[in-house]
Amino acid sequence: MMEIEFSRPSSHFDAAALHHDLCESTPALLSVLRAFHPWLADMRARLRGAIETGNTEQLADAAHTLRGSLAQLRAAAAVELVRQLEAVCKADPGAPLTPDHPRVLALDAELEALSTEIADFLAAASGDDGSQPGDPA
Repeated sequence: MMEIEFSRPSSHFDAAALHHDLCESTPALLSVLRAFHPWLADMRARLRGAIETGNTEQLADAAHTLRGSLAQLRAAAAVELVRQLEAVCKADPGAPLTPDHPRVLALDAELEALSTEIADFLAAASGDDGSQPGDPA
């Protein structure tokens, strides 16, 4: 397995901190990211479904689950956006959010960027693109 350099921090998650949390195990880091990436896509679909059906309770539950996982991944910006979305849900549980709500749009954009960064990190780690994780694009 190739050695991964963590000299440049990632923009949307802290790969070096996660690597440290995992006892400096690169195989564990890659395993976590490989499992998280498709799970994130599923969670994004779950959030969209709750928003489209106006189910604020389901949205709050999905957001809470997502927040915990993002915190473990050290995705600080996404954690903060999910926290803000949860606060909106709790402030008025009966008021459904629309897909164009500013908090929903901001979170969706951050999760898309996070997903892309994870995919790029995994591709670089496997040597698919010849770069190292954390290299500038």
